[in-house]
Amino acid sequence: MRPFRTSLWIIVSLALASGCASTKSATEYVPGADLPYAIEGKPKSDDIYHVPTGLKMTMDAAMNMASASRLVCVGETHDNYNAQRVELLVIRDMYNRYPGKIAIGMEMFREPQQAALDKWVRGGFPDEAEFLRAVKWYGNEGWGYDFAYYRDILLFAREKGIDIVALNPSRELETEVSRSGLDNLSPALRSRLPVFGEVDPIQKSALKAIFGGHSSSGSDARIDGFIRTQMLWEESMAERVVGYLKGPRGEDKRIVTITGGWHVRYGFGLPKKVVRRVPMAYSIIMPDELGIPDDKSAGGTMDVDLPPIPLLPEDFAWYVNYESYEGRRMRIGARLDETKEGEVVVDGVVPGSPGEKAGLRKGDRIFSVDGKPARESFDVIYAVSSKHEGDTVTLVVRNDGQERSLAVKLFKMDNQHPMKK
Repeated sequence: MRPFRTSLWIIVSLALASGCASTKSATEYVPGADLPYAIEGKPKSDDIYHVPTGLKMTMDAAMNMASASRLVCVGETHDNYNAQRVELLVIRDMYNRYPGKIAIGMEMFREPQQAALDKWVRGGFPDEAEFLRAVKWYGNEGWGYDFAYYRDILLFAREKGIDIVALNPSRELETEVSRSGLDNLSPALRSRLPVFGEVDPIQKSALKAIFGGHSSSGSDARIDGFIRTQMLWEESMAERVVGYLKGPRGEDKRIVTITGGWHVRYGFGLPKKVVRRVPMAYSIIMPDELGIPDDKSAGGTMDVDLPPIPLLPEDFAWYVNYESYEGRRMRIGARLDETKEGEVVVDGVVPGSPGEKAGLRKGDRIFSVDGKPARESFDVIYAVSSKHEGDTVTLVVRNDGQERSLAVKLFKMDNQHPMKK
């Protein structure tokens, strides 16, 4: 049994295909367990190893090799900000070597958000809040993780005018493919499908093992749905990468892709699907965690009996500590809904949360946050997320014809509190 950190793609795929089941907790995490050369001693943070040779390298030496590739794939753990730190270091290095000749592909954005990304890079948004509103970062269409993980990457891209390519398909297409399969789509959605190749047999075996490690009931239909959604993501990513590089904006450029680790690990995901379309050199850089905190092991790792995989997992293993923003972003502890009239309605409150302690109740309509109008959930979420522990946010709410002003003092919340219906 081989324990490993999972990325969001596993959880989301299973939720789409079959609903999430409980995970098994890992008993031990061994960094470098699937590398061909054993690492002597315990690696330290920011140690980099060239996996094919087992040689330890400086960052400059590693990037001398990786930057020669037109496609550089960095596979992250989404809730580890040291992974995004490595991504930014790679992007900066690539830009310094090839100024004006690199692009960034990001799984965190969907194809319909491309226009907003282009506008961001050109400096077309007055501030960060308007950009996040445009890409619906904190809404149902959004990525789901704190923007703080990716802020520095987005700011660097805007400062240097680096194109950002949205890699994921639309939510609508993803949902319908997961629900109905490829053969039952409407003509409009079918026209937006990427070209699918045969599923890599090694990848299929690995995905079946992962599904089995996560789900207690692995019917063929559910496994097929899981794999189908995974293929939609990766075929869409590859099509977006190749479409950009073959277009006028991508001519003679290199691209750094930022995705969950298992979209690139072993090369059978995004890299192979790019090469199938246009043969090109690629490098895989993995920010691998040195360890997993105990409080993350129960929900973030799985004991998975992977089949033999006769492939190198990556080209460069870049060891990092696990550090997360999760729990740092302030929340009021309420589920918010929106009306057609442009009102923000409280649909539920977490017991013991800052909101409940301040007197927030289900059915309250939030009309302003710190004196600014609240016309959609984003206005509340972004204002609160910009605060720090101990800060106070002032809400003006109305319910049953009465208006109240609530001073909500913010504190860290865990994720274990059930929502009060």
